[in-house]
Amino acid sequence: MIFTPRGTLMRDSCTHQLDLAQIAIGEGARQIDLSRIERVDSTALAYWLSLERWATEQNIELEWSGLPAQMLSIAELVGVDAMILR
Repeated sequence: MIFTPRGTLMRDSCTHQLDLAQIAIGEGARQIDLSRIERVDSTALAYWLSLERWATEQNIELEWSGLPAQMLSIAELVGVDAMILR
């Protein structure tokens, strides 16, 4: 099952987006497709890290697709792009 969040991954939307993702993962989603995300800031990295940690605690492996270019640029800037692109 694929979860495709919509809207933004920014400071004011991250908590809500995390809640939606955790519900979807709880219902069986194992892939997160960010292709419908319209805007991101550095909070998008916190979203990714939070979901990865939470999923690991649940013994769930997530696959990611459609990562926004701006998110990847921020990840590269702070040196975590290799983690995201694994």
